[in-house]
Amino acid sequence: MRTQILRCLMAALLICATLSASAAPPAASNPAPRPCDTPQHHQFDYWVGDWQVFDASNNNQLVAVDHIEKHSEGCIIQQNLTFITDLYRREGVGYRLAGIGVNRFDGERWLQLWADNQWGAIALRGAPDEHGSLVFTSIVPSRGRDLKIIYEKHADGTVRNLEYVAPTGTQKWEKYGDLIYRRNR
Repeated sequence: MRTQILRCLMAALLICATLSASAAPPAASNPAPRPCDTPQHHQFDYWVGDWQVFDASNNNQLVAVDHIEKHSEGCIIQQNLTFITDLYRREGVGYRLAGIGVNRFDGERWLQLWADNQWGAIALRGAPDEHGSLVFTSIVPSRGRDLKIIYEKHADGTVRNLEYVAPTGTQKWEKYGDLIYRRNR
């Protein structure tokens, strides 16, 4: 009986050793480069994190929380924004603004797609400016106006989000919003 138990244990160990050896990666293989691991794909990494959002034009009042994360092998930056005040609440709507954004570098420029529960959906294209800020402008007008959003990275770790609107095709930009992102610690 003891001999049979020893044989079973030896067989089990042999099977485990064989499975472990076959699961091990080849020693000389190099991992394939990630498709979105270029300097351009990392231009917006400073915005990734959990944030408290403050209205700079209203005594730095806390107005929203925002969770920004990278996923899909680092190719997509996704935003999940929820307002805790009525800033940007559309007249006649009984709930506060909440929405999602998807950002992706397409090899030439950034593309941002935004959708929310108040204003609809907006598609923007963007690129860094001479100061390193990312500047997005709407591809298609939304509600008869163009939109420009500038994301400024500051030395103290905050991000400033400046928003401008203009009547469609006029380039006569007026400030619409001035939000300061501070990391939620």
